[in-house]
Amino acid sequence: MHHLIYQLIIALLFFLFYLLVYSAFEEVGFEKWEAMLIVFSCVIFGWVDLPFFRYDGWIIAINVGGALLPAMISIYLMISRRISGRIVIGMVVVAYVTYHVTSVTAAGITSSFPYWLIPPLVASMYSLLVCARSRKKAASIAYASGTMGVLIGADILHLRELLSMHVSKTTVASIGGAAILDMVFLTGIIAVLIDALLYGKGD
Repeated sequence: MHHLIYQLIIALLFFLFYLLVYSAFEEVGFEKWEAMLIVFSCVIFGWVDLPFFRYDGWIIAINVGGALLPAMISIYLMISRRISGRIVIGMVVVAYVTYHVTSVTAAGITSSFPYWLIPPLVASMYSLLVCARSRKKAASIAYASGTMGVLIGADILHLRELLSMHVSKTTVASIGGAAILDMVFLTGIIAVLIDALLYGKGD
């Protein structure tokens, strides 16, 4: 009986998480079917790591659902929304903040609570500052600058430190390796949801 209750709780939490992520992609401007496809693709391909290169015992990979797909969505938003300049500036700002709230540990590149909430907050505030009149454009800026900013600030800028760590056996380090629970994936989603809360209902 207790086992069934735990399963129901986990299923409910996953469903609530799905609704939040789905709502975030709708907020950015995707159609309902597009948002659903994106969410399920990120979940399914969260099990897939693509190797990039080897270095001194390290295998550097990228997780498809946790980093590659969010990065591709960000690039699409930059091009389709014609806001690439504002997103690039936002990426730099978020990357700078992210670099200073993350560190290289034995567990990989990590950030402790509540510091990992700072990058999405910065991405949201920046998006509202530069694009307050358009809800969808602001959400697009929040998502792309948050996602790409964390990808750069956490994973790319700390990569040299990670590779300098000695490993006794071949070790895989996957960018976005925690899939939909990774900081790369979550930052863009949280930034968009903050935007939505501050906008409230309507356009």
